[in-house]
Amino acid sequence: MTGYLHIESGGDRRVIPLEGEVTHIGRGLSSDVRLDDATVSRKHAMILRRGDDVVILDDRSMNGVWVNGERITESVLADGDEIVLGRVPLRFAATAPQAAAAA
Repeated sequence: MTGYLHIESGGDRRVIPLEGEVTHIGRGLSSDVRLDDATVSRKHAMILRRGDDVVILDDRSMNGVWVNGERITESVLADGDEIVLGRVPLRFAATAPQAAAAA
């Protein structure tokens, strides 16, 4: 399963394809998905593939990883899940966004 992260932060809107086996998310320069927000840890979360599942893990962040309003240490993601890292909201999509699919 491929997946996509929809990110809206400071007026910036991005759709990031999750193509690798592991995607590191954080404020640090070594992150695959960099979120420039003081409430996001340098190494905040990881998204990885486990068979057909896409799983998000808290990478020992200060402010936690929230999926659909619950703080998690690990969670299998489903289409439409709302993720919050610090103050940054994200949404997981299992399929390509309509605008990108039509282009």
